[in-house]
Amino acid sequence: MLLRRKYYNTKGRYTSSKPVIVVGNLCLGGSGKTPHVEYLIRMLSDKYSLATMSRGYGRRTKGFLLANSLSTVYDLGDEPLSYYKKYPAITVSVCEDRVKGIKTLLEKLPDTDVIIMDDAYQHLPLKAGLSILLTDYYNIYPKDKVFPAGKLRESKSAANEADIIVITKTPKVMTRLDEEFLVEQINPLPHQKVYFSYIEFGQLIPLTPVAAEIPLSTIKSIVSLTGIANPYPLTEYLSVYFEKQHIICSDHHIFTPKDIAQVKSALDKLLTYNKAVITTEKDAVRLMSTELYEQIKDLPLFYLPIEVRMHAKYKEKFENQILEYVRGHK
Repeated sequence: MLLRRKYYNTKGRYTSSKPVIVVGNLCLGGSGKTPHVEYLIRMLSDKYSLATMSRGYGRRTKGFLLANSLSTVYDLGDEPLSYYKKYPAITVSVCEDRVKGIKTLLEKLPDTDVIIMDDAYQHLPLKAGLSILLTDYYNIYPKDKVFPAGKLRESKSAANEADIIVITKTPKVMTRLDEEFLVEQINPLPHQKVYFSYIEFGQLIPLTPVAAEIPLSTIKSIVSLTGIANPYPLTEYLSVYFEKQHIICSDHHIFTPKDIAQVKSALDKLLTYNKAVITTEKDAVRLMSTELYEQIKDLPLFYLPIEVRMHAKYKEKFENQILEYVRGHK
């Protein structure tokens, strides 16, 4: 990876004529890229013609695709499909070759103002105008090691390319000493800014007619079903409120009838009357987009939405840095 990064930096990397913001990480998934991309979408979409581009992990198609009303999780992957469903005013695209993808996107939609690249920190043929590196509060990259000794995709020195470093999934309340200690661990370069974000959980959203009939205040026990890289923020949050069982699958897992049978079995073992199955928004996209609906339609199935929030003292600075880059891009 060191040689690869050195090769591309020597060879030269493609830079777009339009502002390109990359959101990525050094670890093998689970730093919160999707909700941070959504944060940027909410921040920029009312001011600019915005497009997102992802590789489309897990899709069964190849090449460049634009999301449309007929797109499925098999066409786009779960994250791009989620962006399309939640933010219909923006352009959502996928392409494994990000340079080719940007060129094709701008040929088809030349009025695009800003492109947000989801998980492209290691896509070295592209040189982003602004790179945002995410690192998990519970496992910041300076404390980790390169795979297989740890969970890093490449050496810690790759963090030097970031313009912004966001420490994610922090507690809602942090002391100045906590912040200073973490910044000291990160040891940012003079050009780098460090910010802190946390997760805000929303209210449960029913996915099936059965779930829609259950008053949320009456739910006493739950089965959580996840197929994401780091389910611990969700499982920890749910553990505070409910008697629970957890079914944890691998990241981007395509659910099968066997998985649903396991969920039903776990649900039957819960003794309370009003019980529910709770999943993540990303998992819900895969569950509801597969051939499983006949099996899950009778489940009390909900998803728990989340949003990323910046700590108050950093929010304005973070957003101003993004906006200044977009406005000043040449």
